[in-house]
Order: sequence, then C-alpha cells, then structure tokens
Amino acid sequence: MTRALLVALLCTVMACGSEDTGPDPEPVAPYFERGETPVGNVRISITDASRSRTLPLEIWYPADESARADADAGQSLAAFEPQAPRDAALADLLAAAPDCVRARTRSAYAAAPAAGDEPWPLVVFSHCHACTRFDVASVAEHLASYGIAVAAPDHEDNTLWDLLEGDVADVGSDFLEVRVADVSFVLDAVIAEDPALPAELRGRFDTSRVGVMGHSFGAATAGVVAGRDPRFRSGLAMAAPLSALGNAPEVEDLEAPFLFMVAQEDNSIGSLGNTLIRNEFGRLTTESLLVELKDAGHWSFSDYPGLVDLFAAGCGTGERQTEAGVTFEYLDPALAREISGGIAAAWFADQLLGDPAGTTLIEQGHPSGHVTVETVEP
Repeated sequence: MTRALLVALLCTVMACGSEDTGPDPEPVAPYFERGETPVGNVRISITDASRSRTLPLEIWYPADESARADADAGQSLAAFEPQAPRDAALADLLAAAPDCVRARTRSAYAAAPAAGDEPWPLVVFSHCHACTRFDVASVAEHLASYGIAVAAPDHEDNTLWDLLEGDVADVGSDFLEVRVADVSFVLDAVIAEDPALPAELRGRFDTSRVGVMGHSFGAATAGVVAGRDPRFRSGLAMAAPLSALGNAPEVEDLEAPFLFMVAQEDNSIGSLGNTLIRNEFGRLTTESLLVELKDAGHWSFSDYPGLVDLFAAGCGTGERQTEAGVTFEYLDPALAREISGGIAAAWFADQLLGDPAGTTLIEQGHPSGHVTVETVEP
C-alpha cells in the first residue's frame, strides 16, 4: 500500500477536514507534445585522470532559433558514431534494422545554443547494459525542447560495441561502481567547465538544478548516484529496480524524489523485476511516482528496439509477462517514445523547472490509455 493510499484511508475513517482548493493547477506546457525550442546536440570526450578513464559524452541542449530547420531535418542515427570502427558497425546494424528503430533525430549537430544567459537545468543519463549514450535520444531531445539539457556518457567497457566485440562488462555490483563514478564525473566536468566543453556551452548549465535518469542497468546507476551524491536533486528510473544489485544506499534512505517507469510486458527483467520495482516504490519516503506502460517491453523506451537480438523486447511480437503463453504486439515504438519523453519532461519540469503541475499532467495519464500512475506523497 502506498503512503498516499494509507493517508486517504485514514482520512476516510477519521473524517479529516480539508478545504476545497478548486481544480488542480494547469501545467505550464503540454509536456506530452514536443516543446517549442529547437534542439542541438554535440559530442565530446572527457577524461577522468584519477581513473585513467576517457568517456564519450553526448550533450543535448536548447538551440537558437536559427537551428530550427536543421533540427527539424535531423540526422541519421548513424551520425552518433563517426569514428572507426564503430561507424561501420552502426551503419551495418541500421541497414538491417527493423522499422522499430528510429532512423533520424530531431536535433541539429553543434547548433548555436539558445539566446540569452539564463542557465539550463541538467539531467545526466546512464544507459542500459551493452547500450550507448544515445539509447534514449528521443527523450533527451524532448527534455531539451523544454529547456532542460541532457548529458549522457558511454560507460566504456559496457557498451554495444563491447558486446559486439565479445568483451562486455557483466551486470553486477562491481561495474555498477564504475558507472556511478562516471555519472558523478560528468557533473564534475560540467561544473569545472572541462576544456573539451564547447566555449558556447560553458556557463550555460545550472548546476544547482540537476537530475539523474537511467535505463535498465542505468536505472540502478541512477539510484546509487542519487543516494550518494546530494548534487542530484531528483531521479527517473526506466525498466529496472534501483537496489537489486545490493549497492548502498537503501531505497528507504533516498532523499531525492524518483519516478519509476515500468514496462508491463518486460521480458528482460520479467514479472519478478517489475514486482521489485513496485516494492521499492512502496518503500520510498519522498514524493515519487510509479508510471506503468501497458504493452511496453524493456526497450520500448529506447530509440533502437530490435537493433540487435538483445534489444528485441519492445519491437514487433512478444510473449506477455502478465498472461503466460499469450503472444501480443508491443506498443508502437514511436508512441512509446512520445509517452516516455512527455513523462520525463513533465517530471523534471516539476523537479527542476518549478512547475508542480507537471506531475499533475502525469497523474492524468496519456490520451492513448496506455499509462497508469501511482503516487507517494511526502
């Protein structure tokens, strides 16, 4: 039972008094729709000398109006890996990819940043096991279109390219610690205005308004980061529990509000994994949300479900986790990405932009009817 439900039941029994405050406030923007600001993206490499570790880093940010046409035209997904041998590997995968994979972005590479000197909130993203920094590029673009920048590193040794080479780090508590350090180092690099950061972007990030977001193994990463590094004010976890690998801190000790996104037909972590997520949500003591997507699979949140066999759960036909032996069609990938981007934008608008009605929009659900929501009130 969630804390909100318990409070509601107690108030029913005890006749708690309350004044009618009228209808809930309207959100500042229709977050399920793309924002009005064009989006730019740029990739750099940053090096953590203390760990002798170099990370490719992708940054999405609000772009100047002059970049609108280029952003609308977008880039091929292949553009994210311009260096050999990863460029050829990605090109080959995309040539054989199913229609589930998003072929083009809606961002302009190295575009001039939006005019003005108001700094942007920042969300650091941690990708899934054997994935890439552009795992959820659609969600990153959606956030940037509302004025929230996103920085996403490749967790080297645990990427798609390591998988294809047959030498990918295992999912486990040891490499989780490497990932956690990667995420905190990304924020360190932004704060220190790392020399690799383009001059136009230096000073444009509000490092007092920072969130963390992760997919799968990245969700566990986000949970540990948020528990250890107080600079991260809130989190969003897609398709995985926060504490399954046992790394401290405990969920009950998290002070940062979290939003969990559950793929109800997730045949990667399975029904047991989803049960763990729901149990964790029930143990949180901060204002948090549990959002479940009907007919979604583990990679429904991603830009490339079906790109390789490991990413199949979310593309085409699958077997239900909620009804044993029953086959079904996964939620349309484009719709799943639209829902995911809208939820992320509304959540971080509440947490980082000061629009509490963003959460109200999530609680109202998505017009498609594929979203259910539970809340924990502080």
